[in-house]
Amino acid sequence: MARYTHSSDAKGRIFIPAKLREHLGSAVFVTRSLDLGYLAVYTETQFESVQQQIYQLPGTDPAARRLRREIVGEAVRCQLDSQGRISISDELWQSIDVTAGEEICLIDMGDTLEICGKAFYERQRQASLPITELDLSAYDVKGII
Repeated sequence: MARYTHSSDAKGRIFIPAKLREHLGSAVFVTRSLDLGYLAVYTETQFESVQQQIYQLPGTDPAARRLRREIVGEAVRCQLDSQGRISISDELWQSIDVTAGEEICLIDMGDTLEICGKAFYERQRQASLPITELDLSAYDVKGII
């Protein structure tokens, strides 16, 4: 797991580091994240699973319809090119306030990848409480020091 910084090009493409490509495969799905300011990148298998779970939700529930619209409806299948880049739609870039040529962060979350603007990431880090001040008592994670 790591954070990588790259720039998007004029065509909305970003380079995916080789270490991440090994896990992601030759095609990925990019869509909105549950967190404002981020895009989520899923392997094809992961996205199929998420999609099927969302399809199981009741269509009469407005929150379920919104989730379907935001996650499934906005998803774009991206094929990695020979240089290890994916092309993300202008609409998805706009949804996180990133413009062509801007620096972005790729955050390896282990099972997914998150993308955000570098300036946004830095502002979020500065505005957040230090992790030592968070109440993590509800989580039983052993081994964190």
